[in-house]
Amino acid sequence: MTVQVLIDRLVFRRLYPLAIEICRYLKIPEFQGVSRVLKHWACFKVQQKEEPDDVIACAINQKLGDTASISYSEIAARAYECGRTELAIKLLEFEPRSGEQVPLLLKMKRSQLALSKAIESGDTDLVYTVVTYLKNEMNRGDFFMTLRNQPVALSLYRQFCKHQEQNTLKDLFNQDDDHQELGNFYVRASYGEGSVEARMAALQNAVDEFNKAKNEFSAKATEEQMKLLRWQRRFQEEFDKPYLDCSLHETVHSLLLDSKHKQAEQLYKDFRIPDKRFWWLKISALAEKEDWEELEKFSKSKKSPIGYLPFVEICVKHHNKYEAKKYVTKVTLEQKVKAHLAVGDLEQAVEAAIERRSESELNLVLSRCTPTTDRALLDKINSARAGALKK
Repeated sequence: MTVQVLIDRLVFRRLYPLAIEICRYLKIPEFQGVSRVLKHWACFKVQQKEEPDDVIACAINQKLGDTASISYSEIAARAYECGRTELAIKLLEFEPRSGEQVPLLLKMKRSQLALSKAIESGDTDLVYTVVTYLKNEMNRGDFFMTLRNQPVALSLYRQFCKHQEQNTLKDLFNQDDDHQELGNFYVRASYGEGSVEARMAALQNAVDEFNKAKNEFSAKATEEQMKLLRWQRRFQEEFDKPYLDCSLHETVHSLLLDSKHKQAEQLYKDFRIPDKRFWWLKISALAEKEDWEELEKFSKSKKSPIGYLPFVEICVKHHNKYEAKKYVTKVTLEQKVKAHLAVGDLEQAVEAAIERRSESELNLVLSRCTPTTDRALLDKINSARAGALKK
């Protein structure tokens, strides 16, 4: 007879103390010896129906403690097989691994407790496992009600639905009368629609929900998007060019590039685009298409709300210093140095800096000088700087 057979026979005869002493005396590894004996003892203990659940659970815990090689979930499973569900639940309280607790709780139909344990564990995969089980086992109303009482699970399920089950997400928001999130849902859904009409219908639903949520800003912004869609559809039909899915600024810029100035002006007025922003859009588009005549004409249409330095810079950006020089004279005194430097006119930049008696601007001009710069000009800058420093 081997030692292992000896221990097994003692265990089957329920001579647990003797089996444990022999294991210790022979220094048998714990997982093969003492822990195995204690596990057998615990599984036998849960079958003793004459003792209350609390007493048995306490006795098992006192004997087993936190022994790493013993799984309380296995003992709890044995208790459940013996028809002692409450004892099994009490034993699971001693199981440190949530991943071992949850499956047995689900098997015992204690889904609420399983969900709580999964959330306590912080293991999102475990939470998803329980939520999926609940979804398959419960009717829709009870399932949503259960999630409402567990904010963490509800949040995770919403994240899942955003990617996998959009209609379920809408049902969740309806169940909670969450009009703000319903509005957001319809806005997102609108971008998945194939036709403009379907997109407009989804956006109108969003407006209705935002109004119910008393979110005036979101309602107004959505109405503005609907208005832009109508304009874009019209332009697309008129000019046979794609405008849908462009922002307001992209639409205006595209119209200006195509010399549709009247239509761009309509959007400018209809959407109340700020003057400065519209001027920037227009000069950028005109310079991009190199329509220098129209750019000059536009600069003279009325006083520029953005000044004339942007005209200089946009021309230089598109490699046309000749056109840029036309606007240098219109630049304010404060921006004269920058304008002259932009077109590469160092002499005039020095004169402007001296006129303003600005040491910082003189330094700026000096930083732009190169080894080939005229010596007389360098002396003039240094002399002016010396005079500025004395003051």
